Amino acid sequence: MGRPSPVAGEEGPEIPTAPPRVSRPALLRRGTLLIRLSRAFHGLTGGFALGLLGLFVALVAVLARASWGSIFRYGPGFLSGPTWDPVHGIFGAWPFVAGTLVTSAIGLALAVPVALAVAVFLSELAPPRIRLALSTTVDLLAAVPSVVYGFWAVAVLVPLMAGTIEPGIQRTTGAVGPFSGHAGGLDVLTAGIVLAIMILPTISAVSREALSAVSRQQREAAMSLGATRWEATRLAVLGPARSGIVGAILLGLGRALGETIAVTLVIGDINRVPTSIFSPGQTISSLIAGDLNSAVAEGPAVYGALVELGLVLLLLTIAVNVVARLLIWRIRGGEAGGARHRRKHSRSSLLLAATPTDPTHVPVDRWHRRRAAALAQLPRRVRRRHRTYLLLAALCLAATVLAILPLASIVYTAVQNGGSAVVRPTFYTETQPAACNPGVLTPTCPIGGVGPQIEGTLLLLGVAALIAIPVGILIGVYLAEYGRNRLGPGVSFITDVMTGVPSILLGVFVLALFLRYFSNVATSAIAGSVALSILMLPLIVRTTEEALKTVPVSVRESALALGFPRHRVTLRVAIGTARNAIVTGVLLAAARAGGETAALILTTGGFQFWPTGLTHPIGALPLLIFQSGLSGYANWETDAWGATLLLLAIMLIISVGTRLLLRRAPASE
Repeated sequence: MGRPSPVAGEEGPEIPTAPPRVSRPALLRRGTLLIRLSRAFHGLTGGFALGLLGLFVALVAVLARASWGSIFRYGPGFLSGPTWDPVHGIFGAWPFVAGTLVTSAIGLALAVPVALAVAVFLSELAPPRIRLALSTTVDLLAAVPSVVYGFWAVAVLVPLMAGTIEPGIQRTTGAVGPFSGHAGGLDVLTAGIVLAIMILPTISAVSREALSAVSRQQREAAMSLGATRWEATRLAVLGPARSGIVGAILLGLGRALGETIAVTLVIGDINRVPTSIFSPGQTISSLIAGDLNSAVAEGPAVYGALVELGLVLLLLTIAVNVVARLLIWRIRGGEAGGARHRRKHSRSSLLLAATPTDPTHVPVDRWHRRRAAALAQLPRRVRRRHRTYLLLAALCLAATVLAILPLASIVYTAVQNGGSAVVRPTFYTETQPAACNPGVLTPTCPIGGVGPQIEGTLLLLGVAALIAIPVGILIGVYLAEYGRNRLGPGVSFITDVMTGVPSILLGVFVLALFLRYFSNVATSAIAGSVALSILMLPLIVRTTEEALKTVPVSVRESALALGFPRHRVTLRVAIGTARNAIVTGVLLAAARAGGETAALILTTGGFQFWPTGLTHPIGALPLLIFQSGLSGYANWETDAWGATLLLLAIMLIISVGTRLLLRRAPASE
């Protein structure tokens, strides 16, 4: 029977129709196209990964070529020469090498014990209710830009050192030997203290990671045998985590060696070898920041000598960072559970388990008599061990509070001096006024704003992000998805090393590169953006790689089983699942670039007016703080403090926001 036709004016039920057939040749063409797209995507990501290696090689090669004349002329004596006199053509680098080593040594000596105490307290001893809040607060120290540290140090730390701390040290020590000289506050000791504050969060964070990598079973085994929490940490945790802790210290050393702006503001700016901790001096990075731009006009001799100093600093920091990364990789590779450490600490733990088994037993030899006497005093020993634990926990808590104090002081000082500026709406839209100090003729000075610097900062970050974000994500995709070959580990390792390259050297690299090939825009917005993009790149690569590695393999396999090609699985499934963590990495990179000063000093020209284009000089908030904060003019310093408070608020908001995104990341997976 035929199917009844619907009544006129009525709609019959919708009859499903079979999907149109696709011919076999069309399916083959589509499959071939998808395979080619996957191969092209693989090749694209691999090409950018090779480009990162090329960038690292170019960094070394450009600095070596720009300084080759100085290297050939002065030879090895350049490093040991005690005199730096550009007027007479005498270039000896030893005063700056010594200043760099002395300030870094002081910074490490002060930071390491405090950072390790903070790491032990936060990972092993702190109650869970306050652990997260304290960890976040300590880590916020790493988000404070170096120019803010330097500006705060000049306003708060230098007067404190000159008026109280340094005279007190001299009265105690007799002002002899390394404690001799005039205690003026602007010296290598103050620079070392500032470095200690800056490297403390790095050492603490990496040390916490190393301690957390130790198996929980080792802690529980020690505590089950009667150890206190401190004894379990000392016997079962610190030993296995030793390599990671040493790596953390070396990473802090690498940061201290290359720090520029904060040291420049407090070290005293004197080209001589420090003879005591109260001597003013100069470091390699502070000399480059202060003199390189003018050296371009002074001639190739001065310029080549300064770039050679930069090459020395680059090789030194690369060596330190390579050793540090190798030690940290050992921890991540599972060295924490080595049999040697287990044997060593199991023997120590057995001493804690000694308890009397038969109280009526009469000792028959000297060893048993000593053991019985020790066991008879066991309650006293237990009380003494408990008091030791409480004392060490209190010391670790005090170290944590001490680590947080600089952040509280920075925020308080910025609010006190810049709060009146940021509450004015015109602060965000006007330019800086004419320099002025209140006096008889001018009882009040006009207060301007930082509008051009805000726009310049956004423009620099926008162009840098357009360069760094797609390139960094593609390289991270290659390392996570295709990097199980000979190229992948090398690119990953170079990424970690580039993270520790001082930013001042990135500025030297971009300046030297642009002077050779694009001399008309060597100090411009585009040059500054390129420098910031190189600064952001390794951070984005690393966070993208780690984020994609957290995506379960089953998620990828499910998508592949449904017929999706490899590149679509990566772009839509893997990146979609890890997007919160990737966004977090991008925000952290932007925060690092937004507070950068050293590279911009060399590449942007420090323009104080509204931006006029990418090929012209441009200003930025960190540059305004550096240039106006110590100008001696009241209204300019007020603007600088307002810019400090604004920049500090942006950095802290980004840091807290990224942590919130990371806490939400597991939910997206």
